[in-house]
Amino acid sequence: MNVRAVLFDRDGTLIDINRTWGTVLRHLLMDLSDGNLKLATELGHLVKFNYARCACEPGSPILTNPPSGYSEPWASHLGVEFNRAFLGRVEDFILAHAADRAAAFDDTASSVRALADAGLPLGLATNGTEASAMAQLKRLGILDCFTFIVGYDSGHGEKPEPGQLFGFAEHTGIEPRHIAMVGDSLHDMHAAQYAGMVRVAVTTGALTAEELKDHCDYLLGSLTELVKLVGLKSAGEGAAA
Repeated sequence: MNVRAVLFDRDGTLIDINRTWGTVLRHLLMDLSDGNLKLATELGHLVKFNYARCACEPGSPILTNPPSGYSEPWASHLGVEFNRAFLGRVEDFILAHAADRAAAFDDTASSVRALADAGLPLGLATNGTEASAMAQLKRLGILDCFTFIVGYDSGHGEKPEPGQLFGFAEHTGIEPRHIAMVGDSLHDMHAAQYAGMVRVAVTTGALTAEELKDHCDYLLGSLTELVKLVGLKSAGEGAAA
């Protein structure tokens, strides 16, 4: 595997979706509902978010889409116009609390640092906002490992379109075929395919191994496996093998 740079998805790849966003989304829905628990629960149901369990259910659009891709049903149910003001309210709330409960997987920091210490340029491409991604990486203590961070609002579009991926390739000066796109969703894998990058799927997020296996070049259970795949020592051991 001749990989010279790595581009990561965020949710489900670097951070645990429900541990990070569950409480934030719960408070957001209560805020939108003006404290009405029944209404907040209904809003959650519209996007397959279980308010009581504080968790996204399989197939929830929250798992793969930006706020613009899942918040319109809320406006409709609340009887208000879905416009820039409503979306801005959602995005502002999310940004204000993005780093509150940022929860990385156990091997996220060590794996990212192992790759960065080996000299591989690292990037992050998320369908969330750029600002929230930066806030979370800073909270997790790994912001300095990344030279490229984009969200759906950064001017490169959103996945599964390949704009974010092409942006990283241009930033690094490395041909897409030598870049690994690491993600947990079909959006990530399709974007990688469109961009001509190596498709590396991880089973730590939105989809199961069965759902991912036919859409990737490599199927991994953790970021530790990624470190080994690109020819480095186990996460936490540091230098290249």
